[in-house]
Amino acid sequence: MTSRTADAAPASALAVPRHLKRGILAGSLAGMTSQLLLFPLSTFKTRMQVKPLGRALRAADAKLLYRGLAPELLGTVPGTALFMATYEVMKGSFKLEPGYAAACGALAASVVLAPMETITRRMQVRRMPFRLAAAASARRGGLFVGFGSFLARELPFDMIQMSCFEWMKSRLEHRGDGNGKRALRARETAVLGGVAGAFTGLVTTPFDVTRTASVCSKTLGLDKTKSASDVARLMFRGAVPRMLEIGLGGIVYFSVIQATLRFLDDREDKMGKKEENSSPRKVSK
Repeated sequence: MTSRTADAAPASALAVPRHLKRGILAGSLAGMTSQLLLFPLSTFKTRMQVKPLGRALRAADAKLLYRGLAPELLGTVPGTALFMATYEVMKGSFKLEPGYAAACGALAASVVLAPMETITRRMQVRRMPFRLAAAASARRGGLFVGFGSFLARELPFDMIQMSCFEWMKSRLEHRGDGNGKRALRARETAVLGGVAGAFTGLVTTPFDVTRTASVCSKTLGLDKTKSASDVARLMFRGAVPRMLEIGLGGIVYFSVIQATLRFLDDREDKMGKKEENSSPRKVSK
């Protein structure tokens, strides 16, 4: 047992760089693609959260749907790369359950995502240009304002989303074959990603509203005089566009992730076969 454990440790350590590379490439591509396609829904949801109940969105709001995209990309691309790299290492090399691996990934990504999200929210809500929003957020440690509410949203979000996706994926991979394990088709991956994203987006909406309130508290209008029903309505404000955003985001995100990982697997297989064919063979006498 001792020798087997000793052999497993180096093998696990050798796998870390491979999982890091896979996570960084897959995460950065998925994060950038999702944000470019779906950022307007994020802006729409955020502005719904900070408007008084019942007030209609104006035409001017539609013209600013991509405001805040630059800092969001600056945070999302490296942040998602950090998340996926940590997730792949923890799940692949250290054999953690998807939920725990996702929590580790969320903690690693938070150092990049939290400050950039603060700038983005202020640009979306107050219609400030990037330079002014960054300067205002940087004063008195404002970049990490509401960091606790950020973690309170991101940790359960990532744990629920990745656990749901991996569970559904595992069930579908082993469905019908008995002992065999089949690769999912792109359409199946997209559906699973959308379902996991929409469900997670709905149940974590109160955490998202709390996060928006911590960053834009003066505009949100949450106060102690409101009734329980009003508070409940406020806490699920923007739930529909959030479900739509994250559901569609799940389709894009997991499709890009799986396509990238599959491409890397195929490339590694081809390189392995090439090395095997080019290696010198022992001539028997």
